[in-house]
This record gives sequence, structure tokens and C-alpha cells, in this order.
Amino acid sequence: MTAPDSSANLSRVPCTVVTGFLGAGKTTLVRHLLENAGGKRIAIIVNEFGDIGIDGEILKGCGIDTCPEENIVELANGCICCTVADDFVPALDKILSLTPRVDHILIETSGLALPKPLVQAFQWPSVKSRVTVDGVIAVVDGPALAEGRVANDMDALQA
Repeated sequence: MTAPDSSANLSRVPCTVVTGFLGAGKTTLVRHLLENAGGKRIAIIVNEFGDIGIDGEILKGCGIDTCPEENIVELANGCICCTVADDFVPALDKILSLTPRVDHILIETSGLALPKPLVQAFQWPSVKSRVTVDGVIAVVDGPALAEGRVANDMDALQA
């Protein structure tokens, strides 16, 4: 039995999917990861459900050297889990064409996204050969969850 070719794995860019309900703290976590990147060049795909990209603008304005504005791609007005082929793959293409090459990609889903369709897209041949999922982080609002709610602002989930 032969060992899998590890050189193929080394050439793929690792991606981390950050998911969670609206207001759970996804963008705060992403900023923390950027601030503690240890010199790695990070790119971000931010999925906004509404027309106006609030989280993307927050990240673009953070001024962190390891993630310049051109490394942030916003997908607005939709749910990445429903538009993987139409939105995610072109965003990935844009990031992978950056020079110098990024070391890691963070994907922040909208507060309404289900991560499974996105993670499944990493098995598509056109995606699998270039990137790999190194983790899926689900951010939760601890105090709200302790009270039996999934988010602090339940009205925002209904909108």
C-alpha cells in the first residue's frame, strides 16, 4: 500500500469556514485571527445576506497589514450555501490569483447560511485541487444559548 501524495496537499491553500447566527461574533473572531496571524498572508471571503456589506466594510477598515483590502472579497445579497457555484468559486479564483499567494483563506458565512453545501463544494475537482478545508468553526452567543435562544436578537433572525 502506498502513502497518499503529500506534495499535493502542501500546494493547496488551507481554508477555515466561520459560521454562526447573526450577532454571534463571527466578525470579531475573524478580526482576532487576522490580528494574530503570525505573519501569514490571509484572505477573507465575507458572505453578507443583505445588499449592504457591513462585516466586509468593518474588516476592510481594520488596517491589518497581513490582510490588505484586495484580500477581502465580499459576496453580498445572498446566502453562500445557495450560490456556491455562482459566487464562491469566482471569489476563490480571485483570491487564488493574488500575488503574492495567500497562506490561508477565512470564509465568514452569513448568519443564515448552512455550512454543509459550502464544505461539500471543497470536494469539487476544480476546488479540491487548489484548496482544502482545515476546519469549520461555529460561533455561538453563549449567554443567549444559556437562556434557550440561538441569538441575542431573535427579531433579526426573523427579518
